[in-house]
Amino acid sequence: MITKTVRLTGGSTDSIEDSVNGVLGRAAETLSDIQSFRVVEVGGTVDSSGAPSEYTVTLDITFVVKESTTHR
Repeated sequence: MITKTVRLTGGSTDSIEDSVNGVLGRAAETLSDIQSFRVVEVGGTVDSSGAPSEYTVTLDITFVVKESTTHR
């Protein structure tokens, strides 16, 4: 089995967990057989009162590379 890892970033105004779920959900729309993820970075922006206004996450997402029927 061969795997590949891609790095994706996304955000949410609700929470870090929602940011992670959003990135993984979006990745699952185009990547199949996702095996794992790793949080590489967490960040965000704050409003004028100092409260978080957006949470951003960068994930390394690992998925299985499909076998080619011509390269066996």
